[in-house]
Amino acid sequence: MNVIKANGDEVTFDEEKIRRSLRRVKADPDVVDIVIERVTEKMYDRITTSDLYSIVFAELKGLQRRSAGKYNLKRAIMQLGPTGYPFEKLIAALFGADGYTASTGQIVKGRCVGHEVDVVAAKGDLLYHAECKFHSFLGRVCDIKHALYAHARFVDIEKGFASEAPHKGRIYKGMLATNTRMTSDAITYGTCAGLGLLSWDYPQEKSLRGWIDSAGLHPVTSLTTLSVKLKRQLLERGIVLCRELKGSPGILAEIGLSKQNIDDVIDEAYAICETVTAED
Repeated sequence: MNVIKANGDEVTFDEEKIRRSLRRVKADPDVVDIVIERVTEKMYDRITTSDLYSIVFAELKGLQRRSAGKYNLKRAIMQLGPTGYPFEKLIAALFGADGYTASTGQIVKGRCVGHEVDVVAAKGDLLYHAECKFHSFLGRVCDIKHALYAHARFVDIEKGFASEAPHKGRIYKGMLATNTRMTSDAITYGTCAGLGLLSWDYPQEKSLRGWIDSAGLHPVTSLTTLSVKLKRQLLERGIVLCRELKGSPGILAEIGLSKQNIDDVIDEAYAICETVTAED
């Protein structure tokens, strides 16, 4: 049987790929087998990846909720919209997990004009300026135009801000970060130009998915114990990460949850925040 991807490409159904994704989120072996069995029964030729994903998620959620939240990561990130700010906060938190001091929405002086930089992250003499491109829909990608734009902004910043006396001697790096994928041209250009690149599955050794899993910094939209409406209320209050709920359960009472529901959400937040490595 074949599967239709979001970009329209048709590929052969790969059962092992689903098994790997389930093992990655620490689904129990017997749960993996049951999910695969049920998915095989329900799927049909030329099913879309979106529909296939929904079947896997629904079956996993019914069997092992703690793993379902991790499995839903790609869609959970897309649900951070419609604005890009929560995604910028997520990227800043990831830098923070690596020992950087990170902030969002900073105005930085360039040689020609000032720039609002989505994420500025500093550690010692190393300073990153990250341009974040958030997409709310499957199939959207970052192409070479995004890479050219991000690099041009960084070059202007480097020639302006970085050339001023207080900032000389530091190491400056530009970055383009997205929650979807990048085209091969964008990757080729970014690599050649020295622009840092971060996407859902790139670079392989530290992709967005891998970075989130290893740092345990999953968004609140990953939670299966909250409705879409309640997740939206948390985002409106500036709560983006599950770990923020671990330290501030009172925010859940503010949005109307009962004590029992609060306990369920906190339990799931703790489970989701357990780190996952590529070898898991």
